Amino acid sequence: MNRKKIKHISFYSTLIETIGYDPQRAILEVRLLSDGKIRRYENVPEYIWYRLREDYHPDTYYRRNVCGRFVETIISDDEEEM
Repeated sequence: MNRKKIKHISFYSTLIETIGYDPQRAILEVRLLSDGKIRRYENVPEYIWYRLREDYHPDTYYRRNVCGRFVETIISDDEEEM
């Protein structure tokens, strides 16, 4: 597969280490501090990405508006490079 890697930005929270979003593919990626693994969510509207970045309580926003609402795939480092 010829997928470009999604650029992540550092994120200051107690749950999330980095986040990244690809608007062309509507894919949100979240790397958690707990295990360092990247969770990929597909078909995520762009407004979710902006609200997650700007929310005063991003951990709560992530749990309420992303977890369980979009299909989650845990990706390995080799998949990330594809």
